[in-house]
Amino acid sequence: MIRQAKLSDAKAIVSLLVQLGYPDLNEQLVEEKIKLHEQPGYSILVSVIDDKVIGFISMHWFELMHWKGRLGRFTSFCIDEKFRSQGVGQELLKAGEKLLLEQGCIKLEVTSNLRRTKTHEFYLKAGYGEDSRRFVKMKGSKF
Repeated sequence: MIRQAKLSDAKAIVSLLVQLGYPDLNEQLVEEKIKLHEQPGYSILVSVIDDKVIGFISMHWFELMHWKGRLGRFTSFCIDEKFRSQGVGQELLKAGEKLLLEQGCIKLEVTSNLRRTKTHEFYLKAGYGEDSRRFVKMKGSKF
């Protein structure tokens, strides 16, 4: 089952974020993120099996100055490692894509750390392609 995230999902999402390599987020902070994603322009969907959250995908959508239509961006996506390669991720991604298309998005994008080569294969199989480079500046580095 796929549904909107609830505050009670925070603990499970923290566990999934740890699997992604983000151990510094606690339950309270994730609850705040869930509340943020209840605002217009944001959403978090979760995948649930037997009343247990086994995956989540967060997204937001916005207008770009140089396009007619919105850009939809997946900002975090994780399936519990015990459930990977079983089609759960494909279903959750399709649900996220459907939601973003319903919001008027004409382009969908997802970012993925360079070290996540299996994840890159997943996105390529799902029809995503590389079309630009992303440059980042972190706070503290001549910021």
